[in-house]
Formats: sequence, structure tokens, C-alpha cells
Amino acid sequence: MAEETPAPAPAPAAPGQAQQIQVSINDAEMASVYVNFFRVTGNPDEVLLDLGMYSQVMGAAGPEPIELSHRLVMNFVTAKKLAEVLRVVVARHEQAFGVVELDPNRRLRVQPPANR
Repeated sequence: MAEETPAPAPAPAAPGQAQQIQVSINDAEMASVYVNFFRVTGNPDEVLLDLGMYSQVMGAAGPEPIELSHRLVMNFVTAKKLAEVLRVVVARHEQAFGVVELDPNRRLRVQPPANR
């Protein structure tokens, strides 16, 4: 769905501070992709985030390879902002729905029904 989302309205600039400028966001050409695997590398100037799909299918020759499909390249300022936003989003989700378990063995355990 193509939608132009305006950025937050500019705040009045305090003396000695730059004024914020409102910038439109055009998502008309945006595509969505599902990923369940990531790899992070980098260099002194940038963070590289490779994204892909791990099917977890075990074939006769071993597990199927992970198919990387996208690479995000960002500076460390953007990476830090992204890390903070993800931390907040996950915290809100856990507050509403419970802890997100990272250990696959714990996720697969059947939880006993709560006492009534």
C-alpha cells in the first residue's frame, strides 16, 4: 500500500540549536521480505546486516544452506538507533505477551495448563 507518512512536526528551535525539518516518507516502492536469520559484520565505518532464510530442513547431505537475500549497510549512529528501537519493541511485546524465549528447546516444551 503506497502511503506518504509525514515525519513529526518540527519543534521550535532553542537558541543555538538547529531547527528540525519535516521530511515525507514515500513507501510506494517498498517490498516486504520474511527473514529468520541474520549475520552481522562490519568495518570501522559501517555495520553490515545480512538477512536471509534458514529452512531448517535436514537433507541426506546435511542441513540445507541458509539463503541470504538482503544486505543492509548502515552507519553506527543508525545501527545504535535501530538497536534501541528494537529493544523497546521487544520489551513492549514481552510486557503484553510474556518473555520471548530464545532457547529452542524451551520454546518446544509443552507448558502445563494454569491452575484454575
